Amino acid sequence: MSFDNEFTFCMHSSGLPTPTEALDSAEGVLDFLEKFHHAAEAAGGMEVTLVALEAAGFSGLGTIAAEAAAVTAAAYAGAVTGCLIGATGASIFDLLSQTDHSPAVKQDVLVAANDAGVSVPEDFAVA
Repeated sequence: MSFDNEFTFCMHSSGLPTPTEALDSAEGVLDFLEKFHHAAEAAGGMEVTLVALEAAGFSGLGTIAAEAAAVTAAAYAGAVTGCLIGATGASIFDLLSQTDHSPAVKQDVLVAANDAGVSVPEDFAVA
């Protein structure tokens, strides 16, 4: 299964909207997470709901089903990152070592990897 198919399947399986951006690569998902974190912080923090985030002007979520409306930004970021780990495994750390992403995104990846039992390189640093 391709990255985008696996990622989309994972998001839909959890009942959450797949980001509207064309996320056909792990790097695209990391870039989306960067934008998502910035938008959530500007809207009041990671505890805002997806509906509140959308009302604040973030349009990257597509159609939010009623059952996902009350999901917090933190929970959504966790689900996106969990699906990213599911689609990439430990290879995500190779990409993170070659790109410049915020500590918030790196922390999301670290938590998702630990939750999934994916081995984290010893030299991986969040800060």
